Amino acid sequence: MKVFKNIFFGSVIFLFSCEKEEIPIEINYPEIFSTQISLMPDYRNQVFYNVSSDLIVSQNIKTDWDVCFENSSEGFHIMINSSSFSSIASLDNIGFTNLISINPNSLTWRWDHPNGDLDSLAIGDYRLEDKIYVLDRGYNIDGSFRSPRFKKFIIDTVTDMYYTIRYANIDNSDMVVKQIDKDYTTNMIRYSFESNMMSSLEPRKEDWDLLFTQYTHLFQDNISTPAYLVTGVLLNSSYGTQAAIDTINSFQDISFLQINDYVFSSRKDIIGYQWKEYSFDNQSYTTNSKINYIIKTSENRYFKLHFIDFYNSKGEKGYPTFEVQELIDV
Repeated sequence: MKVFKNIFFGSVIFLFSCEKEEIPIEINYPEIFSTQISLMPDYRNQVFYNVSSDLIVSQNIKTDWDVCFENSSEGFHIMINSSSFSSIASLDNIGFTNLISINPNSLTWRWDHPNGDLDSLAIGDYRLEDKIYVLDRGYNIDGSFRSPRFKKFIIDTVTDMYYTIRYANIDNSDMVVKQIDKDYTTNMIRYSFESNMMSSLEPRKEDWDLLFTQYTHLFQDNISTPAYLVTGVLLNSSYGTQAAIDTINSFQDISFLQINDYVFSSRKDIIGYQWKEYSFDNQSYTTNSKINYIIKTSENRYFKLHFIDFYNSKGEKGYPTFEVQELIDV
């Protein structure tokens, strides 16, 4: 019996020693992309970016347009170009062709709110009002006033197919009546009072997620400086892009497992401009890479993003650089 036991025990050892080792499962996480956006040192460019494909979809000079019109069957909202620091005032009880003089200090100027709420736009529901709107077209790229600085306009008609707008200089010169046809493939139709033309500056609404641009930020309870031109990022919230902010976890540690812990927002300026700080002592920007943004696309894909620089290799500002990686369920 003793011999039998030894033979049996030896056989067990042989069987276990011949058993194949387990092969570990290798998880292929998506690549981390490092991308630089060229706004230029004078911030002249507006850049539309697709986070899913890590591609710049299109870009344009920020002064290429003045106003844009909501592109939907029931849409009627009109936005002004906040990247040039343009603003709106309105005049009551006056005919459109009446000669008027503009003293900028005597009018009440309003700006679009950067949060993307269509009820917070400088031009309200003009269908209920009999007003003439005066547009201060803001600044050129070099900081000088755009010329002509002011345009007056009214919206005569809005339907499910088009807008009809009338506009002129303050002295009634360059009077134009224009029909602006709606195009449902984009969120907004951009229009230039300089070229008297609609533009195809904005890409198809499903083709982009983030817009890198200057825009007008509004400060609450600041009478002396109610509005200020900043440089940052706006969401394509009109087409469903959302974002959340994480200042607790490191960029490397954020995973798909945490998705349900985040509160996503459709606020257009949730990424905004505060991922960088300006030092008046050093006359330079510092990027805060500890602020992480979790982006939810209209296709329900999730990406983490953080900024790592605001300068290019030559030391020129206006080149926001960021890392982005898709979060997947593994």
